[in-house]
Amino acid sequence: MKTRQTLNKHIASAPTLADKWEVAIHGGKPPSAIQKLPAQAFRINNPALSHGPEWNTKVMQQLKKKFVDLLLPALIKDDPRPFEELLEAMAYRRKTTVSLDEFIRRREKQKKKKPSKKEIGRKFRLALISLKPDDLLNINTVKEAIAKRESWESWEDDGKDKNVSFYHDDSALYATMKELNLRFLQPGDKARWTRDGKVIRTLEIMPDGSVKNSKMTRVQVEALSYYTCETNFPNGRAPQAG
Repeated sequence: MKTRQTLNKHIASAPTLADKWEVAIHGGKPPSAIQKLPAQAFRINNPALSHGPEWNTKVMQQLKKKFVDLLLPALIKDDPRPFEELLEAMAYRRKTTVSLDEFIRRREKQKKKKPSKKEIGRKFRLALISLKPDDLLNINTVKEAIAKRESWESWEDDGKDKNVSFYHDDSALYATMKELNLRFLQPGDKARWTRDGKVIRTLEIMPDGSVKNSKMTRVQVEALSYYTCETNFPNGRAPQAG
């Protein structure tokens, strides 16, 4: 019997957070490593998306390495296909990326109508797969994090702002988390945050269920222009820049 693959299961099986986002946004297969290069380069050149010179320098170094690793073998083999894939991705990026002013205009236009059930579901999934280790301590921390994301979304009705609710009740929250392969932290789970190869914060769930933090606080870490978070539990994913 063939198992039905829901969107949530596709998201859960995606290997990295970036891939999960792509599946959740587009509802399909995430782009290849080569297809991601134009968007990554665009962020460096766009002041509205930049996190400052330090962040740009680090991302540029990462981008150079990816470019060499992905395309140099093809150059040596005289294989034009990876370069053709890159050119197609660049053209697609130019076609689909809009300016900050246009993004704001579309955002304001979108607020004039109530989002569809499908759109609310998409935002709910994105909110869940974006949860940080601190958000996954228990149901209350998850709900607090989701409530913050909900507060960013609103639509106008007769001139009044109305916030969007991502889910109906706790059972819907539990069910979606389960299908996305997300769970609460448990004894033995660890997370660490690094910057330029140095550990700047650690979090560990102790045998009695208590939380042990060391070095910087969450607020201090998230105020930095960039960092990497690594975990040892199933909710963990490949290191991602903050």
